[in-house]
Amino acid sequence: MIHSNVRRTVLATAALLAALPGLSYARCESLTNVKAGEVNIVGNAFPALQHITKEMESCTQGGLKVQVKMTPQVKQEVAQAFGSAGKSAFDAAVVSMGVFADLQSKGQLQSMTDLVNKYKTKYKIEDNMLIKVNGEVMAIAFMQNAQNLYYRKDLFDKHGLKAPSTYGDMLAAAKVLKEKEPSIEFPIAQTFAKGWDSATEFTNLFAGYGGKFFKAGTAAPDFSNEAGVKALETMKAMTPFMTPNYLASNSDDVMNQFQQGKAAMGVLWASRAARMDDPAASKVVGKIDFVAAPAVVAGAKSATHLWWDGVVMPKNLGGDRETVFQVLMEALDEGTTKSGNDLAVWVRSSYKPTRFGTGVAASAKAGAPMWPTEPYFGLAHGEIGKVLPDVMSGAMPPKQALDIAAASYSRVAAEKGFIK
Repeated sequence: MIHSNVRRTVLATAALLAALPGLSYARCESLTNVKAGEVNIVGNAFPALQHITKEMESCTQGGLKVQVKMTPQVKQEVAQAFGSAGKSAFDAAVVSMGVFADLQSKGQLQSMTDLVNKYKTKYKIEDNMLIKVNGEVMAIAFMQNAQNLYYRKDLFDKHGLKAPSTYGDMLAAAKVLKEKEPSIEFPIAQTFAKGWDSATEFTNLFAGYGGKFFKAGTAAPDFSNEAGVKALETMKAMTPFMTPNYLASNSDDVMNQFQQGKAAMGVLWASRAARMDDPAASKVVGKIDFVAAPAVVAGAKSATHLWWDGVVMPKNLGGDRETVFQVLMEALDEGTTKSGNDLAVWVRSSYKPTRFGTGVAASAKAGAPMWPTEPYFGLAHGEIGKVLPDVMSGAMPPKQALDIAAASYSRVAAEKGFIK
């Protein structure tokens, strides 16, 4: 059983479904007591969700129409819909544990305990899929995710390099590849896009240096310190080996750099791993291996966090609860795991591990912690994301930027009642 404060995670390895013919989808033939109308669902735009989306939309039948919106702006869309004073524009959402924590802290989710009890046998819902808060099922997890290290094993072998286990190893290898490997434009590719992506990179490194975001037992900020400065200095040290447009490098951009053979190594979501071997999109099929995200110093924990992705229903749901729940469970049944086994690290026990999950397992074994669970963490994460571009560009020293972020966070947290 996955609890909100113990969240399981790590990995969603995806591939474009167009390159994987033969997948079979649920036909929703066993729906009962269905109410006519529309079921609207929203989720992120990662490739593995395409598989689930087709499963959900196959439930369109008779007077029922199911639509799924996939967008990289899912956090904003869900916040607006689930926080609306009226009925939510979406009847359910596919969210990461980070978005879940924010929604749960605001009281915007509804319990699914009664529906799980009613349909548990029919859909073989496993206890390990249940995200519980105070004994109530508030989300159902279906896959795990984490960031791990991607690296071009062929080039590392060619130049006598070992897979990096620390960020120091990464920088040393990057220097060698920049000098000796003309086929590589950017030795390092990571998600440094301003805002959420770069703040997440900071969070990983900050935790790697032993940092704690808040003073014990309070919401008071504690990230403008030595660990915070070191995290930013480590990020800045990587930029000479990255694309000049690193402040625009989100997951899609980094994935493309690897697929086009432009990058040699970098920390990226495991949910993109299977795409490296998609012959329709990748020039590096079979050339990239996956290991644990590096530690910041030798012997330290892997500098990444463990995540899960799952489905939730809004408290202000406008549609029929049972119809919505059955559509979700039809798409997350054992058949989905079987037909899409290679697309994700599924939570279901029927999942058969592939090589694309090796980095996640290694990160977990190397001590990667769970993503922070404090309800006010998202506020701190957001303020840090605002100042990082100035640090990366050299316009502002790390300590000054963190001081500004801490002050801004304190004001926002006080306005929301987290800091008295």
